[in-house]
Amino acid sequence: MLTWILVIVILFFLGAVFYKQTIQEYKLNQIEWSQSDRLGEMLEEGTPFIVRSVPACPVWRRADVEARPDYKELADWVRAVRGDGIMPWRPALAAAYGRRANMEPWLDEMWAPLMPRMWSLAAPIFPREVKVWAGGRGLYEQKAAWTMIFPTEGEVIVTMMSKKEDKYMPAGWQGRFADSFTTADSPYVSQLKYLDIKLRPGTVLFVPAHWKVSFSVADADATLPFMVIVDYHTPISKLASLAAASSASASPTPKPAADKQLE
Repeated sequence: MLTWILVIVILFFLGAVFYKQTIQEYKLNQIEWSQSDRLGEMLEEGTPFIVRSVPACPVWRRADVEARPDYKELADWVRAVRGDGIMPWRPALAAAYGRRANMEPWLDEMWAPLMPRMWSLAAPIFPREVKVWAGGRGLYEQKAAWTMIFPTEGEVIVTMMSKKEDKYMPAGWQGRFADSFTTADSPYVSQLKYLDIKLRPGTVLFVPAHWKVSFSVADADATLPFMVIVDYHTPISKLASLAAASSASASPTPKPAADKQLE
């Protein structure tokens, strides 16, 4: 029993150190899928990076959503919205759809052998969580130690903001987009920096903890994007994620002006 307690304490300590060492620099590395044996090296570096030419994910596409009865309400929203639709879901519903999406076989086959072994050997302590989205999403802060973000259909522009921008951010930035901020929101808006990255199916973005992220299409006539967010947690990041979710649920959530919120 004491041995297990010691192991858990050590894991928490290592997780805390790893979580605090995130590098908040506007630097974006890139590798090809054929270089996927370098994934561990890229994760150790601690900065965002892209993996290109990734084999296609077989689920969470428009045809998949429209064919499945358990996605009926979602499919109705997808048919009604334009390509630049902003998804009005709460994160808890995105996680619920993620559990239904049946993405685990693809993740286990393609990614699990490449990720550090703690995410497969100690899954209860280092959980992997899947969320899925259709349409855009305003700014939110990544809490997981590492997060994979990729479209399965459509093309998106992902905006990333370093934690170093916090001192310039306006109040109520959550859910908004960086290019919408004006001096009426914050007198320091001209000092805000962010990085725009274009993602297509087959391109996966890895984002470390504490970065703010949003995604949207560049053109209203574009295809509605279907997005996947895979969080790889340490014990510390999982606690931080739960605390953030609790805080968000305690605050009133404004409903979108144009779209009916999915409950």
